[in-house]
Amino acid sequence: MKRIFFTNPLGTIFSVLFALLILPVSAAPVSDALMQEPSGQRFVYGLAQYEQNVVLEFATPEEAQAAELTKLEMPVGKTLAVSGRWDDSSGEHYFMSKTMAENGWKGTFFLNKCDENYLKNVVSQIVSDGNSIGVHTLRHPHLEQVVPNRMFEEILGNRIDLESKTDQCASTFTFPYGLGRDTEESLTFAAEQGAALKRCGLLGGPETINMAERMGLKPEEFVSPYRFVADDRNPNLETFEKGWKNGIAQIEAGRSTVGPYMALGTHSWQRHTHKDGFERLSWILATQSGKKEIWYCTCNEFTAWRLNYVWAEVSEKKVVGNRAEFTIRRFEPQELGAVVDLGLKAVPTPQKAECACGKTLEITANGEFMLPNAPGQTLPEKIDRIDNLTNAPADQAAESAEFPGLRIGAEMDMEKNVLTVFLANETGKTLTDVKGQVRLPLKWKGEKPNWFVEKIESGSQVLLTLDPGEMETEARFGTYDLLIDVQCDFRLDEQTGRIHSTVTVTQPAP
Repeated sequence: MKRIFFTNPLGTIFSVLFALLILPVSAAPVSDALMQEPSGQRFVYGLAQYEQNVVLEFATPEEAQAAELTKLEMPVGKTLAVSGRWDDSSGEHYFMSKTMAENGWKGTFFLNKCDENYLKNVVSQIVSDGNSIGVHTLRHPHLEQVVPNRMFEEILGNRIDLESKTDQCASTFTFPYGLGRDTEESLTFAAEQGAALKRCGLLGGPETINMAERMGLKPEEFVSPYRFVADDRNPNLETFEKGWKNGIAQIEAGRSTVGPYMALGTHSWQRHTHKDGFERLSWILATQSGKKEIWYCTCNEFTAWRLNYVWAEVSEKKVVGNRAEFTIRRFEPQELGAVVDLGLKAVPTPQKAECACGKTLEITANGEFMLPNAPGQTLPEKIDRIDNLTNAPADQAAESAEFPGLRIGAEMDMEKNVLTVFLANETGKTLTDVKGQVRLPLKWKGEKPNWFVEKIESGSQVLLTLDPGEMETEARFGTYDLLIDVQCDFRLDEQTGRIHSTVTVTQPAP
């Protein structure tokens, strides 16, 4: 739900960079409080990780001493992943979602907008069928034809809007008209669009195979698979099979930099030529359905899987008798937009595997097993937004509608180049694992700052002043309003929550 700031007179900004202030609500002014440094948190690739232990039991102490644990590129027993991917906020997505579900397929729907009726009639079906949502910009422009700050707002604004209306994480993206080519007329370039996607927390998208390279990114910075179609306007098996076989050939030839993954489709236009277009598509999907070696997943799920495969690591090993305990670092699910297991292989094959929580894991004959996330590592139950449309003082933030008693505000002092973040917890409960992702438009040259606070007791406030880094001086970065998002993830009452606290800074129109 959208919340608006009060427009009180501008207050004092404390310019101690990267300082954290915590005080009771009834305490003296913030400037008199004790300064502390934020608690430590491991961020990798700008995303929060956590540690998880798994205990393996072997036949002998010698086997335990020799044991090694490695990651699997694909889930146990799977050799290929496939998704559906469908653009725009079409009412036909309702039928697409049901068609995929009937055949055991899943996918991601990349939406422009979502009003109350669309949420009730379409998105509810998409989610109940096990699909996910993704970002597709607010107004569907050619991104190379708009200035950088507008381009950033199109992407980030769409993500915030979708997440706060649907309570679903949107972690992947598709371009409205594909990635345009850089020309002398381009107002925004491909590398800048790639940088914007990374800053906005969009981790992949089913556009074209190995698309990250075109945007100046590494494969693990934007997971982009081979994409094929069955002819959206006139579904036919011949087109589907041709695309499927070509994708398999490219994967087998080693041309995919993100593993064995393919995505089908562009638009839900199947009834354009024939009224029974979705029935035709269903028959086509059935030819590649129910296969044990295929992982039918959403784009968000595969992206989360791939990033964990690339970045998760076995950080420690302890041996006691015939038992070896391994410590694993992996991404927190809300950072990736999906809850997925981590595939592991132990050599030699253990007799037993257990999570730290005591759950026994199924092990294959060659030592492969799937490690679920630790209890409490979940996606947000609710997602809210609090908007500061006039760049008013951060401490005047409105109360969250989704999390009563919680206020999170952001304020940008352009003259001092300081971003102030204010949090007030009056919920009656302790806020824990509070993580901040500051999403800055390309007017600033640097990457997004991260911050972490271990806990905020009820009746306390937190004030952070952050240095966003050097600004661009080129004229095209000086037009169009700046949208800044302080994305806060936290645990409250044993549930994960998220608030997008935004601030808009006025600039001249292009």
